[in-house]
Amino acid sequence: MNQDVNQPISADKAVAGLKAYGQLACNRRNDVFWVEYCPELGGRNCLVCWSNGRSENLTPENFDVRSRVHEYGGLSWCLISDDEWVFVNQKDQQLYVQSFGDRHPDRLTDAPEIRYGNPVYDSHHHRIIAIEEDHIRPDDVINRLVAISLEDGSRALLHEGHDFYVDPALSHDGNQLSFITWDHPEQPWTASQWHLATLNTQGQIAEHRIIAGQGNDQSVHQPQFDSAGQVFAVSDQDGWWNVCQPVSRLGASSKVSVVCSMEAECMTAPWQFGARHYVMADTECFIIAFSQARASLLAYEAGQQKRELASEYSHFQSLTASETHLYCVAASPAQLPVVIQVDRLSGQVEELTTSTWPQPASSVVTPESIVFAVGNAHIQGFFYSPAESGCNAEPPPLVVFLHGGPSASTYPTLQPKIQYWAQRGFAVLDLNYRGSTGFGRAFRLSLHQQWGISDVEDAIKAVQALVDGNRVNADAVFIRGSSAGGFTALSALVASDCFAGGASLYGVTDPLALTKATHKFESHYLDWLIGDPYRDIGRYQARAPFTHSKDITVPVIFFQGELDKVVVPEQTREMARLLALHTRVKVHYYAEEGHGFRQHVNQVDALEKEYQFFLELVSNANFK
Repeated sequence: MNQDVNQPISADKAVAGLKAYGQLACNRRNDVFWVEYCPELGGRNCLVCWSNGRSENLTPENFDVRSRVHEYGGLSWCLISDDEWVFVNQKDQQLYVQSFGDRHPDRLTDAPEIRYGNPVYDSHHHRIIAIEEDHIRPDDVINRLVAISLEDGSRALLHEGHDFYVDPALSHDGNQLSFITWDHPEQPWTASQWHLATLNTQGQIAEHRIIAGQGNDQSVHQPQFDSAGQVFAVSDQDGWWNVCQPVSRLGASSKVSVVCSMEAECMTAPWQFGARHYVMADTECFIIAFSQARASLLAYEAGQQKRELASEYSHFQSLTASETHLYCVAASPAQLPVVIQVDRLSGQVEELTTSTWPQPASSVVTPESIVFAVGNAHIQGFFYSPAESGCNAEPPPLVVFLHGGPSASTYPTLQPKIQYWAQRGFAVLDLNYRGSTGFGRAFRLSLHQQWGISDVEDAIKAVQALVDGNRVNADAVFIRGSSAGGFTALSALVASDCFAGGASLYGVTDPLALTKATHKFESHYLDWLIGDPYRDIGRYQARAPFTHSKDITVPVIFFQGELDKVVVPEQTREMARLLALHTRVKVHYYAEEGHGFRQHVNQVDALEKEYQFFLELVSNANFK
């Protein structure tokens, strides 16, 4: 049954499983492939092929194309011919070989307790180069770069010794291999190393050197080769993630030369591997560039920008190219993500998939990018001002949205949950606080040991700026976040009385406890965000919201999964108990949910309860 387009979007529609696309590639026939998240198929990830004007799901019912290497995964498949491919199956994390019409893929690897990810086809040795993650000893997970023969599934070690490996890339002649590593206590967005190796006739590494990042002074990712064998990557050596080359192909220089210089970021936070935000195609370089969180698709030649493509969109990802076209995933403030095709010569755009937004574009509340100063920093966010106030208040009440990570970012794209609030008369501020990616290296690293301080200050200053501008009602400002965003929301309630209430969805209340519950990828992340959990234990206690529960004097609503292994339910129970001693608290537990709600009925329930909680507080506010 279709929703009345004159009515605000329902909670059911706002949390409905939305299509998601990624990991694009094309073959020599210009068939386009992508991995599609299919909520209607139980949330499976399926490989889809678009050919001759139609798409086809290629993944059999009992398979799911998803790698869990590094827990967050990333690129999970690759073409090995025009008609054949290899993919990682989610259930067992093994590699499988499949071709068109094949509903029974052949298992290539059979290694229990081993996960595979980021596969790349080596046509010169008919093998797959991939990341191998060894979980045989759960307390000592080991990552390596390996090669798997497509003839017999035999494995050969290529490189080991680093904590993490990502983004292997082969030159067209098969003689060079480039890849990225990083080691604890760094994260991939703080420091990584760019490797270049020469392969011998047997495909083993003959010569090897680190060409950038030896001093942990830059974050470098996404290496690739052009047709002439030149190697490129994205480095932030000069303060921005820009496309670059090694200064010299001789010696062991750790410097890079920027190919396409701009004060913009040419990639997003590398939580997942195998992303592609640029392609080298003939004499041109096509780049996805982020400036103030808005993305542009740009064509460069000889280091100079020639033109912008597909300017009607504000976000792009997973870029790939054929001889005649570009393909990527695109979105805008009024449109959900779609796969698009862009003619490289004319710039003409064709959408290969369709948006499933249930309302006309005219009903969408679009964001306004705002920038405000906090000391020497300039903070950016997206402000959604409702056309009408459904709460009979002018100026409107405000809900501050805080993204997780916290080193993620929010973008000017159509977000159903924000529309749910904005179409009901609430203004929304979707904030890119300090530490968010997309604003240069200095901004990204400014959260170093300042989590719970800088992000909180930014949220408070943003609210003050909107109140001073008479854009929101000072008596009805609310703040909410999930996981890391929940930590910032609760910390903001401790630090300021400018909020009338808050919501925490499986939010961190005790960061010290979190250091004991996390996986390898994040096992040193809190050291960077706060400090050493042993040497700086006092800092952890001072930053923990539960330590200052008496300072939160406004109503708070909590949502918590009983199966959460990251923020365990006991954290939320104790925080709620302490708050209930002096303020109004509501808590909703979900028996079969973990860290992040997956079940549709529970997502609907949480959104509706959060809205009703804030709406009741708005009704009780002293509007002037």
